[in-house]
Amino acid sequence: MATGSAIAGIFGMIRVLMVEDSEDVLYVLQIELEWMGYQVDATTNATAALAAAQCARPDVIVSDLGMPGIDGFEFIRRIRKIPDLASVPAIALTGTSMDKDVQQALAYGFTAHLIKPVEAIQLGKRIEQLTSRWLERRAS
Repeated sequence: MATGSAIAGIFGMIRVLMVEDSEDVLYVLQIELEWMGYQVDATTNATAALAAAQCARPDVIVSDLGMPGIDGFEFIRRIRKIPDLASVPAIALTGTSMDKDVQQALAYGFTAHLIKPVEAIQLGKRIEQLTSRWLERRAS
């Protein structure tokens, strides 16, 4: 399997849209993912993330589920209604591993689920898995 940097070399830098209401968590993950070679558009709420997604199309979306205002479920529901973003891989971040939460995230339109606290290397591996398949399909 190709590494993130190999994929970036073939397809250009992978753009990650990240939405997380905890500014500390967002900052740490953004810095670590950028160090790994990803381009990260970081937002602290779903409204800003929706606007960012329409300005610069992400290759993958990473979203917290438990956010004030528009939560992660409603956020991904709205993303999936935008034709250009409907098939972009999306990772849900939650503080729970309860099966019903995982199933609900997948039912709303997330592609994968990770439990917080998430290590950046674990998140990077999941991004690599999802984007390599998606970018290969998009390139063909």
